[in-house]
Amino acid sequence: MHHSPYSSSCSAPTDAQVGVIGLGTMGSMALWHLAREGIEAIGWEQFRPGHNKGAFSGEARQFRATYLEPEVDPVMPHAVGAYRELEEESGTSLLRITGGLTIGQPSSETIRTLSTRMGQAGHPPRLLSSSETARRFPKHRLRGQEVAIWNEEAGMVRPEHAVVAALSAARSSGAQIVPYSAVTTVEAAGNRVAVSTADQTWYVEKVIITAGAWSWELLPNLVPDSYLGRLLVTWFPVRGRADFTEETFPPFLREVEGHRIYGFPSHWDGTVRIGFAGPRQRLRTPAEFDWLHEPASEIAEISRLVEQCFGDEVDPTPIRTSNFYDAYTPDGQPVLGPVDAQQRIIVGSGFSGRGFKMAPVIGRLLVELASGRRHSGHKAWDPLRFIR
Repeated sequence: MHHSPYSSSCSAPTDAQVGVIGLGTMGSMALWHLAREGIEAIGWEQFRPGHNKGAFSGEARQFRATYLEPEVDPVMPHAVGAYRELEEESGTSLLRITGGLTIGQPSSETIRTLSTRMGQAGHPPRLLSSSETARRFPKHRLRGQEVAIWNEEAGMVRPEHAVVAALSAARSSGAQIVPYSAVTTVEAAGNRVAVSTADQTWYVEKVIITAGAWSWELLPNLVPDSYLGRLLVTWFPVRGRADFTEETFPPFLREVEGHRIYGFPSHWDGTVRIGFAGPRQRLRTPAEFDWLHEPASEIAEISRLVEQCFGDEVDPTPIRTSNFYDAYTPDGQPVLGPVDAQQRIIVGSGFSGRGFKMAPVIGRLLVELASGRRHSGHKAWDPLRFIR
């Protein structure tokens, strides 16, 4: 049993040492790390565990080196190892390193930034010629002066499987999970924290808020200009016997006609997932969420780009669409760390659509913050930076 960092800090009775609010991307990983350390933990989820309403839904997430996101450099070197630990503990395959492509005009922001930062990091970009791209990745048709950069370290993660694997492992190690319980308030109560739902109040010594798009409801003044982003996910059927495997169609990011699109080979037989990178709509509250909404103009635009980029081998009529939502901050960086003077309330949210690749590492950091082994997160992710 891990030595409790809480045993002498709280004399009033509690329901658990640490509570976790929201058991999606980051909350599931935090609960897993708490439980495997022997820390008495309880997690609340307003939907079922592994639900399809969180930022982690949609079958796959890209796993890429951090050249386009230098702020995550301290975290990403540990991500592969953390996923492998969860795979071993759960018996579930979660992360596949397949290599990945970045495609665009040489003058595009994506290609220029990626090339510059790779060079600065001592890893000159691996530029593929048109002929090599056509030979190795025939599904991608380079147009005009487009170039392709190959990254051996890229891959993809299975997000729903990872969340469920982490929660199952947490439960097996003793964590308590309370499903279908939306937390309405979080309040300091002496040397405890009161966590309330519509019909019950629990007391814990520390609480971690990882409620994703619902986090701002519990922390309304933390990030004044925050917003909720709606992201559209689309699946397209392949035609004939077209071979869209990880070898011929690895994860990609492509800048085309002012749009950034991305895609993967789908786990659904005979389909590929191709969609817009980044949110298509900004919302203010979760009350505006509509998971069944089918934005006609957005679907028409992604269909047009699919037809232009992939020709006859992909039918540009999507057979499945979905919306998911995430919490965004004004600077695109998450908020990670304690938000109160006693450091009893810790937040890990606002990952702005870019968090899943590092989720198991963030879960570990949140536990280190809750246990007092760490007193602050990444400097760029200071949760109080918007209100100081």
